Amino acid sequence: MLLQTLISVQALNDVLEQENTVILDCRFYLMDHKKGRYEYEKGHVPKAIFVDVHHELAGKETELTGRHPLPEQEDFADQLQRWGIDQHSCVIVYDDMGGAIAARAWWMLSQQGIETYVLDGGIAAWQTPLATQIERPVASSYRFNVSFPWQVTERDVVENFELGSFQLVDARASDRFYGENEMLDPIAGHIPGAINRPFSKNLTEGASFKSKEALASEWHALLRGSENVVHYCGSGITSCHNVLAMNCAGIEAKRVYVGSWSQWAKRMLRAAEIEA
Repeated sequence: MLLQTLISVQALNDVLEQENTVILDCRFYLMDHKKGRYEYEKGHVPKAIFVDVHHELAGKETELTGRHPLPEQEDFADQLQRWGIDQHSCVIVYDDMGGAIAARAWWMLSQQGIETYVLDGGIAAWQTPLATQIERPVASSYRFNVSFPWQVTERDVVENFELGSFQLVDARASDRFYGENEMLDPIAGHIPGAINRPFSKNLTEGASFKSKEALASEWHALLRGSENVVHYCGSGITSCHNVLAMNCAGIEAKRVYVGSWSQWAKRMLRAAEIEA
């Protein structure tokens, strides 16, 4: 079953004042974790709640995880309540990177059965004045029984070398995929058997999503009939953008290897230390 995907600025305007509408500002900058909050305070879509991606959409990194593991289920249930989200909410998420960050929130919320959309074009597409008032949501009394059934683990990836049950798709830029450039993780390269689809290829030059027809053509050409796909990236965030794009194209996709290359590189490093 296909997932709900994008919402236009006009459609957001139409539902902005509805009581069940919740808007999440997911702006995040890997090299400056304070910048997202700073940009939010400068101006945001009215009613938007700031989301600290590093802490509220991820758990604590350990030597065995990737850089942005999923939070504990009870912690995320708490977080949904703090944002005022309940079973009747319609949630719109956005960023300023064509949905590359917001897609992580979309993917996590969608798994809980929450009606969730990504604002196509992000905050740059919002033409009406920005708000500067800090939104302080009223906590919801409803508590979700949080689970992440679309998560793929490191063990699943290892077992897939023998089973061959899914095709890995890497959402990182091609230079990182081919090991030509790596500034974030200890080892460069990609997981054996993976194919590359940089998430940026899902977007037009204006950072909105390509048409359904264009996306469908490109994804079908890439996958060549592969039905079972698992997405990954550097730390499990931009991989969700490829999940979103496939659903925009009318192709069912849900699963993400959340540990991604940042976890796999640690695995390789440990193996190299043992051999040495």
